[in-house]
Amino acid sequence: MKLYRLMKADADGKPLVGDGSMMLGVRPTDPTQPKKRADVPAVIGTDVVHPGGGGLSCYTDPSAIKIQSDKLILWSIDTDELPSEFTEKPAGVPHYHIEPSRDITLDDLQELVADTRDLWQRETKGANP
Repeated sequence: MKLYRLMKADADGKPLVGDGSMMLGVRPTDPTQPKKRADVPAVIGTDVVHPGGGGLSCYTDPSAIKIQSDKLILWSIDTDELPSEFTEKPAGVPHYHIEPSRDITLDDLQELVADTRDLWQRETKGANP
């Protein structure tokens, strides 16, 4: 299965790694801002993220994604290429999460997500402008 995600590009043309919006990484929970969107319930790097506890948001249908800035690029990854430490979980079709397949610390999850950087491919069409 192919998953799609909007992300910023780094200077080298690959996805920008980080824990902010539209980056290759998961957004941790910020207890000082309870209404701020988070991808996982973990707060600090040593907190454990459990399978089913959230992950990197993606979509199976690129037309479900709205491009709201010319600084964002539509990327795709084939789930067959994901390392065994990941699993893809439905989060309300066509929305999916790339989640850890076992308990893992937030720091380790961020590192594993960053390690997929070379697996993401730029898409030339598919999202809605």
